[in-house]
Amino acid sequence: MLRECDTRQMSDGEIREAFVKCFAGREGMIVLSHLKRLTLKRWLGPDCSADELRHLEGQRCLVSHILSLASAD
Repeated sequence: MLRECDTRQMSDGEIREAFVKCFAGREGMIVLSHLKRLTLKRWLGPDCSADELRHLEGQRCLVSHILSLASAD
């Protein structure tokens, strides 16, 4: 089972470094590619509900935030 860390005491740099390390390897690239395919490269049809659209946009926002933290730039 995963344990939680209290990130309130950590700097933004420490958190960013953790993301970079987490997604730097092959497995991390696989996970990021999968998340992108499920969210950023997914299109809803014109008959989707407002709730479905909001849900997908929330997922896209979170994946975009993960990608920005995981980039080594």
